[in-house]
Amino acid sequence: MQATQWHLLVIAAVGLIGSAHSLATPLEILVENAAEPFSRANGTGYANDLVVAAFAAVGIDAKLKVVPYSRCKNMVLDAKAIACFNMAWEPAMAGKIKFPKVPLYTVTPIYFQNKTHPLNAKSEAELSVGLKIGVVNGYEYPPSASQLPKRGIIFVQGKSEQINLKQLAHGSLNAALVMANEIQTPQYWAENAGVASQVETTFFSSKQDVFIGFSLHHPKGLWALKKFEEGYKAISDNEKIKQIKAKWLPQK
Repeated sequence: MQATQWHLLVIAAVGLIGSAHSLATPLEILVENAAEPFSRANGTGYANDLVVAAFAAVGIDAKLKVVPYSRCKNMVLDAKAIACFNMAWEPAMAGKIKFPKVPLYTVTPIYFQNKTHPLNAKSEAELSVGLKIGVVNGYEYPPSASQLPKRGIIFVQGKSEQINLKQLAHGSLNAALVMANEIQTPQYWAENAGVASQVETTFFSSKQDVFIGFSLHHPKGLWALKKFEEGYKAISDNEKIKQIKAKWLPQK
């Protein structure tokens, strides 16, 4: 074997070793701390399982760091973190954050009202000026909801859906806008907040897809996005996603 060929083989071997090392090094991903049951404060949840499984499918150990959502989002916007979930699109993310092709899940925000002081409205269009609606600090909401403050409706920022529902039950809010889907049911929220006897659902907002968002300016952002999409396809093909969903669906 010629010296040049031997030199190239050595370079290739070193490259493979470096690649293997990078896959063995945990990849830190930020996750919000108050999106029951998708992402809990203790680091468990449906979305958490999904993200970890997708990266594991391509040999990457994803280490989740649990933080408040506003910090999660801002650190990715500032390219101080590789990725954050659970995110929905808003214009401020343009040119800074990129989402995979497929969402982690889809939610439909629903309005809760106090049973003893119901809303005098049957849709978002009928909500009156001056109403106080509880939303979660930093969350993105569909345009039909996010435009409401321009009409004089007051968004009161809370730390979690549960806190907002408790505030609604105590009468300090007129409504609470809560994310719901087949895992995160409206009944789940009311029971989890301990106010099922005091609040009730009314009308829905618009559907919204929720993603893991990757920084376009972090050195590993686009690489991690590519790996996540490869892994997500793998766990879709082998039905791992179905197993994860079955684990978190409400028991009948």
